[in-house]
Amino acid sequence: MKVFVPTEHFSSVSKFIHIVSAVAFIAALLIMFFSPDPDSFAFGMHRSLGVLVITLYLVRITWMNWAGKPKALGTKFEKFMAHMAHMALYGILILMPLSGLLISIAKAKDTLVFGLLTIPGLAERNSGLIDFASGLHSFLEVVCYLLVFMHVGAALYHHFILKDETLSRMMGNK
Repeated sequence: MKVFVPTEHFSSVSKFIHIVSAVAFIAALLIMFFSPDPDSFAFGMHRSLGVLVITLYLVRITWMNWAGKPKALGTKFEKFMAHMAHMALYGILILMPLSGLLISIAKAKDTLVFGLLTIPGLAERNSGLIDFASGLHSFLEVVCYLLVFMHVGAALYHHFILKDETLSRMMGNK
């Protein structure tokens, strides 16, 4: 397996996964604002979207290590900050759905993923694991909002203030 092969643009696969996972993640967040009832159909969609996001991001990380990604632009410090921000985003996009899944599993509830796959819950409810996973999920929610805000802000900063090619390289436009 290749490890980080620089390219001029993100591949079509990387862009597709980025867009689908971003839409799924945002949809999962919005569902919680409008339908937080854990027994509702919408909450089941929230769980399914979480499983989709974690799956897509594990595939994306693997894909980028194989297919490559563009080198970061900017100073050494800016490249370091961009790398740290991306690592934090990947961490959130994996840990947040994983902690949510742990909540369901610890509550001894099966998680039905889009009606296609069932992830079984524990045989018995585990209060300690529920408390841990719930606390982690709530903490990550706050961190998530900050990271998404910073990510969008950085992209806009690159495009409108620095006027560099960051967004065009992401989108594959010349």
